Amino acid sequence: MRPLLLVVALLLALVPLRALADADEAGTAIQPSSVGLQPLSGPIPVATPAPGESRLFRRPDGTYQAIAQMHGRTAVFHLVERAAPWTLRPGLTVMANTYNGVVPGPTLVVHQGDTVVIDYRNDDTTPDTIHLHGIHDIPVSMDGVAGISQPLVPNGGRFVYRFVADTPGTFIYHTHDDEAMLDSGLYGGIIVLPAHPLPLERGLGGDFLEMLSSWQIQSAFENHFTINGKEYPATQTLDVHRGERFRIRWVNISGEAFHTMHTHGHYQRIIARDAQPVTYRDVEDTVLIGPGQRVDVVVKANAQPGTWLVHCHVLDHIENAQGMPSGLITAIHYIGTPNTLAAMGPAMMAAAGSSAPRGLTFWETVLLGAIAGFTIFLGLPIARARRLSPQTVALLNALAIGILLYLVVEIAQSATAPILAALQTWRAGSGVFPFALVALFIGGLVAGLVGLGSGAQRAAFRAAASASADHPIVLASLIAVGIGAHNFGEGLAIGASAASGATAIALALIVGFGLHNATEGFGVAAPMVGRIVPTWGQLGIAGLVAGGPTFLGTVVGYAFHSPLLSVFFLAIAVGALIFVIGEMWSVLRRTGLGAAATAMITVGFVLAFATEVFLDLNGG
Repeated sequence: MRPLLLVVALLLALVPLRALADADEAGTAIQPSSVGLQPLSGPIPVATPAPGESRLFRRPDGTYQAIAQMHGRTAVFHLVERAAPWTLRPGLTVMANTYNGVVPGPTLVVHQGDTVVIDYRNDDTTPDTIHLHGIHDIPVSMDGVAGISQPLVPNGGRFVYRFVADTPGTFIYHTHDDEAMLDSGLYGGIIVLPAHPLPLERGLGGDFLEMLSSWQIQSAFENHFTINGKEYPATQTLDVHRGERFRIRWVNISGEAFHTMHTHGHYQRIIARDAQPVTYRDVEDTVLIGPGQRVDVVVKANAQPGTWLVHCHVLDHIENAQGMPSGLITAIHYIGTPNTLAAMGPAMMAAAGSSAPRGLTFWETVLLGAIAGFTIFLGLPIARARRLSPQTVALLNALAIGILLYLVVEIAQSATAPILAALQTWRAGSGVFPFALVALFIGGLVAGLVGLGSGAQRAAFRAAASASADHPIVLASLIAVGIGAHNFGEGLAIGASAASGATAIALALIVGFGLHNATEGFGVAAPMVGRIVPTWGQLGIAGLVAGGPTFLGTVVGYAFHSPLLSVFFLAIAVGALIFVIGEMWSVLRRTGLGAAATAMITVGFVLAFATEVFLDLNGG
């Protein structure tokens, strides 16, 4: 038994590495409520300005401009980094990290030749710095890189940044912390007005700063996109007069995403990239902007008056999970005509609603969840096979061990993924240490390995004619208990997907888990094959214990989703299955089947993996 337990321990040790390696690709096992910014519910707290921070006013582009304290040619701005509620769109408010309570942070507008002083105070819980992005002729002590140019500014600390605005153009200031902090609102624009405008800059009407940014909301990845802190339909239109020329200052402050900003009905004449004038003629209607880049364009309002769409042409940045308009969408709106931007969403939703498939009701979900769970009965009847040689029985047990080994790895990954994600968030300073998740994981392991293992063993001993540790009813009972705890977690996933309206995912999970449970049914039956002939009643009880929790989990998952409950039950399953594998191995090693048994364990592992591939390919 010891060699097998060492193998199981090694597999469990690899689970966190697998979860981390897959973090940038899948993330399906991560619980949304344990990572990223969380939507606020109930009354939204009212944020009040911090003492001493610069006063603000709203610009026509939707950003907020700071009012400088002028001392001759020195402009002083007081920025306070602090948490504050921020509404991206109606119904979605998060507790963002902000400068002066707004996202983007206050726009700092100065004239070429001014000395700019940024009095920065950190009222956030995370030590931080500010990087002056694109401001070059400064000493390294003003560059805002922790450890290289300055110490981190702790909570309650201050630092004064100072530079001469000798280069006109569009610049950024932003946190130099990790991606999660940047994607939580810590950035703002700096506009240096030229002392001597270039010919293309003269006689302009509007001057619109458009900061494109990403958010991590209930996700470890960038999944929401905003223009000046708002996503469609809450974005501010570019209101212009017909015939005028106006400027757009595109800024991409997303942590990872490239954006391609397309103007319907209008060309964009690029006049500067990263604050450097473009000396050649560059006219486009779709401008590519990489992370950290700034592109200044001039547009002439020479189209038929109305509302002309402006949006990113990376479609994932302008659609929600249902394919409806969201994210990086705004419009060039001609003053004096109806602003019809907000009408696009309802029109598309109405059109989609007339042809969209109906979602699953509670009772439909419960019925399909029962089907997914009780496919386990498909593998149980093999336990009544009478004419099998001892070698065949041993090989069937080896096949079952392979299936169970894969289940241990799979379930452990699902149980540890939210813990790892929460630990990364805590390490980044954006959350608290996940004591509850860790405690429930450890408690579930103990309950499964010690509590359920010994408890099920005692109960089976009393029911069995023989009380030996390798009695087939004992092993079948233990397997059924461990798989049942795992299947409860499967049911939670089915119910939660159906309740959220993700019908396609819910159906894929039902089909996939149904296939998976059929293989698990064989895992329950294998210890009894050729050794005893269980009654149909005994098989029925085993099927209810192993498959019934899928049905129960579906009901619970449809009603509410609890990451804590999911982690606890998955950990129970891991502990119980480790106990089971050890007991089955102790039986198998007495047969003397070496290479053949190893091959069958591999086949069982691959068989279980094949059913999991179906789930992954279908969003499970």
